[in-house]
Amino acid sequence: MRNETKSPAGKAESERGAVMLEGMIVVIITMLLLVWILGVGFLYYQRYLVTALTNDAAAKVAATYNNPDSDIIMGYIAADHLTQRDLYRGFKSNSFAEANQDKAESYVKYMLDRTNFAGTISEVEVTATLVRDSQLRKHVEVHTVCYFNTPFSQALTFFGMEGHAGYEATGRADCTDVIDYISSVDFARYAGDGLGQSGPIIKMINSLVKVFNHKYVKS
Repeated sequence: MRNETKSPAGKAESERGAVMLEGMIVVIITMLLLVWILGVGFLYYQRYLVTALTNDAAAKVAATYNNPDSDIIMGYIAADHLTQRDLYRGFKSNSFAEANQDKAESYVKYMLDRTNFAGTISEVEVTATLVRDSQLRKHVEVHTVCYFNTPFSQALTFFGMEGHAGYEATGRADCTDVIDYISSVDFARYAGDGLGQSGPIIKMINSLVKVFNHKYVKS
Protein backbone atom coordinates (compact mmCIF):
# COMPACT_ATOMS: atom_id res chain seq x y z
CA MET A 1 0.00 0.00 0.00
CA ARG A 2 1.43 3.34 -1.07
CA ASN A 3 0.97 6.56 0.89
CA GLU A 4 0.62 9.75 -1.14
CA THR A 5 1.45 13.15 0.31
CA LYS A 6 0.55 16.49 -1.19
CA SER A 7 3.16 19.04 -1.91
CA PRO A 8 3.05 22.47 -0.18
CA ALA A 9 1.96 24.04 -3.45
CA GLY A 10 -0.96 21.63 -3.74
CA LYS A 11 -2.05 22.34 -0.16
CA ALA A 12 -1.97 26.09 -0.81
CA GLU A 13 -4.10 25.75 -3.93
CA SER A 14 -6.60 23.55 -2.05
CA GLU A 15 -6.85 26.10 0.77
CA ARG A 16 -7.33 28.95 -1.69
CA GLY A 17 -10.14 27.03 -3.38
CA ALA A 18 -11.85 26.38 -0.05
CA VAL A 19 -11.57 30.05 0.94
CA MET A 20 -12.98 31.13 -2.42
CA LEU A 21 -15.93 28.75 -2.08
CA GLU A 22 -16.64 29.90 1.46
CA GLY A 23 -16.37 33.52 0.36
CA MET A 24 -18.87 32.99 -2.45
CA ILE A 25 -21.33 31.41 -0.01
CA VAL A 26 -20.96 34.31 2.42
CA VAL A 27 -21.34 36.91 -0.34
CA ILE A 28 -24.49 35.25 -1.70
CA ILE A 29 -26.08 35.05 1.76
CA THR A 30 -25.10 38.63 2.50
CA MET A 31 -26.56 39.89 -0.78
CA LEU A 32 -29.81 38.01 -0.15
CA LEU A 33 -30.06 39.52 3.33
CA LEU A 34 -29.39 43.03 2.00
CA VAL A 35 -32.02 42.68 -0.71
CA TRP A 36 -34.46 41.26 1.87
CA ILE A 37 -33.83 44.24 4.16
CA LEU A 38 -34.50 46.59 1.22
CA GLY A 39 -37.74 44.76 0.46
CA VAL A 40 -38.92 44.95 4.07
CA GLY A 41 -38.01 48.65 4.09
CA PHE A 42 -40.24 49.20 1.06
CA LEU A 43 -43.07 47.35 2.79
CA TYR A 44 -42.95 49.75 5.75
CA TYR A 45 -42.51 52.72 3.43
CA GLN A 46 -45.59 51.78 1.42
CA ARG A 47 -47.66 51.28 4.55
CA TYR A 48 -46.62 54.67 5.92
CA LEU A 49 -47.24 56.31 2.56
CA VAL A 50 -50.82 55.05 2.26
CA THR A 51 -51.64 56.22 5.80
CA ALA A 52 -50.03 59.64 5.40
CA LEU A 53 -51.59 60.38 2.01
CA THR A 54 -55.04 59.26 3.18
CA ASN A 55 -54.89 61.59 6.19
CA ASP A 56 -53.61 64.41 4.02
CA ALA A 57 -56.37 63.90 1.44
CA ALA A 58 -59.02 63.93 4.19
CA ALA A 59 -57.70 67.22 5.57
CA LYS A 60 -57.51 68.88 2.15
CA VAL A 61 -60.95 67.70 1.02
CA ALA A 62 -62.51 68.78 4.31
CA ALA A 63 -60.99 72.25 3.99
CA THR A 64 -62.41 72.74 0.48
CA TYR A 65 -65.51 70.52 0.56
CA ASN A 66 -68.02 73.33 -0.09
CA ASN A 67 -65.75 74.73 -2.82
CA PRO A 68 -65.49 71.83 -5.28
CA ASP A 69 -63.91 74.12 -7.91
CA SER A 70 -60.97 74.99 -5.66
CA ASP A 71 -57.51 73.51 -6.04
CA ILE A 72 -57.13 70.64 -3.58
CA ILE A 73 -53.41 71.18 -3.02
CA MET A 74 -53.22 74.97 -2.62
CA GLY A 75 -56.89 75.63 -1.82
CA TYR A 76 -57.03 78.40 -4.46
CA ILE A 77 -60.44 79.39 -5.76
CA ALA A 78 -61.45 82.14 -8.16
CA ALA A 79 -63.33 85.12 -6.75
CA ASP A 80 -66.35 84.64 -9.02
CA HIS A 81 -66.81 81.09 -7.68
CA LEU A 82 -67.11 82.52 -4.17
CA THR A 83 -69.63 85.20 -5.12
CA GLN A 84 -71.79 82.76 -7.11
CA ARG A 85 -72.07 80.14 -4.39
CA ASP A 86 -75.47 79.07 -3.11
CA LEU A 87 -76.41 80.75 0.16
CA TYR A 88 -77.86 77.48 1.49
CA ARG A 89 -75.00 75.27 0.32
CA GLY A 90 -74.57 73.84 3.83
CA PHE A 91 -77.95 72.10 3.57
CA LYS A 92 -77.13 70.54 0.18
CA SER A 93 -73.66 69.14 0.84
CA ASN A 94 -74.56 65.87 -0.86
CA SER A 95 -74.50 67.69 -4.20
CA PHE A 96 -70.74 68.10 -3.72
CA ALA A 97 -70.14 64.40 -3.03
CA GLU A 98 -69.21 63.40 -6.57
CA ALA A 99 -66.85 66.33 -7.12
CA ASN A 100 -65.04 65.75 -3.84
CA GLN A 101 -64.84 62.02 -4.50
CA ASP A 102 -63.03 62.77 -7.77
CA LYS A 103 -60.73 65.25 -6.04
CA ALA A 104 -59.74 62.81 -3.29
CA GLU A 105 -59.18 59.95 -5.72
CA SER A 106 -57.12 62.07 -8.12
CA TYR A 107 -54.98 63.48 -5.31
CA VAL A 108 -54.17 60.11 -3.71
CA LYS A 109 -53.39 58.45 -7.05
CA TYR A 110 -51.23 61.38 -8.19
CA MET A 111 -49.20 61.40 -4.99
CA LEU A 112 -48.77 57.62 -4.98
CA ASP A 113 -47.44 57.71 -8.54
CA ARG A 114 -45.05 60.54 -7.67
CA THR A 115 -43.64 58.79 -4.60
CA ASN A 116 -43.08 55.30 -6.04
CA PHE A 117 -41.16 53.61 -8.83
CA ALA A 118 -42.91 53.13 -12.16
CA GLY A 119 -45.05 49.99 -12.16
CA THR A 120 -45.06 49.69 -8.37
CA ILE A 121 -48.73 50.64 -7.95
CA SER A 122 -50.98 47.75 -8.91
CA GLU A 123 -54.47 48.94 -7.88
CA VAL A 124 -55.91 51.88 -5.94
CA GLU A 125 -59.42 52.39 -4.57
CA VAL A 126 -60.35 55.68 -2.87
CA THR A 127 -63.71 56.64 -1.37
CA ALA A 128 -64.57 60.00 0.20
CA THR A 129 -67.77 60.42 2.22
CA LEU A 130 -69.28 63.23 4.27
CA VAL A 131 -70.43 62.12 7.73
CA ARG A 132 -72.82 64.33 9.71
CA ASP A 133 -72.02 64.24 13.42
CA SER A 134 -74.77 66.71 14.34
CA GLN A 135 -76.84 69.47 12.77
CA LEU A 136 -73.94 71.91 12.76
CA ARG A 137 -70.93 69.61 12.66
CA LYS A 138 -69.69 67.15 10.06
CA HIS A 139 -66.46 65.51 8.99
CA VAL A 140 -64.94 64.00 5.86
CA GLU A 141 -63.86 60.37 5.85
CA VAL A 142 -61.43 59.12 3.18
CA HIS A 143 -60.75 55.39 2.82
CA THR A 144 -57.89 54.11 0.64
CA VAL A 145 -57.09 50.55 -0.44
CA CYS A 146 -53.84 50.18 -2.37
CA TYR A 147 -51.98 47.15 -3.74
CA PHE A 148 -48.25 47.32 -4.48
CA ASN A 149 -45.79 45.32 -6.52
CA THR A 150 -43.09 45.74 -3.91
CA PRO A 151 -39.54 46.29 -5.26
CA PHE A 152 -37.14 43.40 -4.50
CA SER A 153 -40.17 41.16 -4.00
CA GLN A 154 -38.16 38.16 -5.26
CA ALA A 155 -36.05 38.26 -2.11
CA LEU A 156 -39.18 38.51 0.01
CA THR A 157 -40.67 35.50 -1.75
CA PHE A 158 -37.41 33.59 -1.24
CA PHE A 159 -37.75 34.10 2.52
CA GLY A 160 -41.42 33.07 2.53
CA MET A 161 -42.98 36.58 2.48
CA GLU A 162 -45.56 37.99 0.10
CA GLY A 163 -44.19 40.38 -2.51
CA HIS A 164 -47.60 41.67 -3.65
CA ALA A 165 -48.70 43.71 -0.61
CA GLY A 166 -52.01 45.45 0.02
CA TYR A 167 -52.75 48.18 2.55
CA GLU A 168 -55.80 50.14 3.60
CA ALA A 169 -56.10 53.30 5.66
CA THR A 170 -58.87 55.65 6.78
CA GLY A 171 -58.41 59.37 7.37
CA ARG A 172 -60.87 61.76 9.02
CA ALA A 173 -60.98 65.54 9.26
CA ASP A 174 -63.51 68.10 10.49
CA CYS A 175 -65.33 69.77 7.61
CA THR A 176 -65.47 73.51 8.19
CA ASP A 177 -66.67 76.07 5.67
CA VAL A 178 -64.02 78.77 5.97
CA ILE A 179 -66.31 81.47 4.56
CA ASP A 180 -69.03 80.62 7.08
CA TYR A 181 -66.45 80.62 9.85
CA ILE A 182 -65.20 84.09 8.87
CA SER A 183 -68.78 85.38 8.63
CA SER A 184 -69.62 84.00 12.08
CA VAL A 185 -66.51 85.51 13.64
CA ASP A 186 -67.18 88.89 12.00
CA PHE A 187 -70.81 88.85 13.15
CA ALA A 188 -69.80 88.04 16.72
CA ARG A 189 -67.20 90.82 16.69
CA TYR A 190 -69.54 93.44 15.25
CA ALA A 191 -72.41 92.36 17.49
CA GLY A 192 -70.10 92.53 20.48
CA ASP A 193 -69.04 96.05 19.52
CA GLY A 194 -72.65 97.08 19.20
CA LEU A 195 -73.71 95.51 22.49
CA GLY A 196 -70.81 96.87 24.50
CA GLN A 197 -71.31 99.51 27.19
CA SER A 198 -70.43 102.22 24.72
CA GLY A 199 -71.99 100.55 21.72
CA PRO A 200 -74.71 102.27 19.64
CA ILE A 201 -77.32 99.61 20.43
CA ILE A 202 -76.84 99.94 24.18
CA LYS A 203 -76.90 103.74 23.91
CA MET A 204 -80.18 103.60 22.02
CA ILE A 205 -81.71 101.21 24.59
CA ASN A 206 -80.54 103.44 27.46
CA SER A 207 -82.08 106.50 25.79
CA LEU A 208 -85.43 104.73 25.36
CA VAL A 209 -85.38 103.54 28.96
CA LYS A 210 -84.64 107.05 30.19
CA VAL A 211 -87.49 108.50 28.16
CA PHE A 212 -89.87 105.83 29.45
CA ASN A 213 -88.79 106.39 33.04
CA HIS A 214 -89.08 110.16 32.76
CA LYS A 215 -92.49 110.11 31.11
CA TYR A 216 -94.29 107.28 32.84
CA VAL A 217 -92.50 106.32 36.03
CA LYS A 218 -92.00 109.80 37.49
CA SER A 219 -95.44 110.96 36.43
